[in-house]
Amino acid sequence: MEPSEIQNYINGLFTENTKLIMFQFKINHNIIYTKDKLKRANIIADDLCYLCKSEQHTIQHMFLKCSHVALFWNEFLDWWSQVTSENIQLPDATILYGPTNPLEHHQPLSLALLVAKYFIYKCNLNEQSLLFSLRENIMTERYIAIKTKMPSSLMRNGNALY
Repeated sequence: MEPSEIQNYINGLFTENTKLIMFQFKINHNIIYTKDKLKRANIIADDLCYLCKSEQHTIQHMFLKCSHVALFWNEFLDWWSQVTSENIQLPDATILYGPTNPLEHHQPLSLALLVAKYFIYKCNLNEQSLLFSLRENIMTERYIAIKTKMPSSLMRNGNALY
C-alpha cells in the first residue's frame, strides 16, 4: 500500500478510541499476529484457521476469506441495510482498511467496520465462534447516542447509524 493510500485510511477513522486506532494501524501494516506468523516463528505447530480448519490463518483469511467470516459479513451488510435503508457492496479493501470515498454514512460505516473487525479479531484470539451481535446492541447504542447527545448527522430516525 502506498503512503498516500494509508493516509486516506487513517483519515477515514472516526474514533478517539486509541485501542481501535492502533488495531487498524496493525491491520494496515500487516502486524497482526496470525497463526501463520506464529507457526513461522515456531511458536505453534498448526497454522490452520480454527473456524474452518481448512486454510492457512492469515490476516486476509481471518477478516475476509474464511467461510465463517463471509457469513458474518453478510449479516453485517443485512444489518447495515436495515439500519440505514441502504444496500451497499463492500470491496475487500474497504472491509480491511475502511472506506476512503466520501459516502453519506462515511463516519458511522468506518466505525462500524472497525468495531466488527475488532470483534472478529477478539473471537479469533479466544477461538470463539463468530455470532453477529450488532443486532442485540442497537438499543444500547441508541441509548448511548441519546445520552451523549450524538450529532443528528450520525443518527437517522432516532437510531444511531452504527
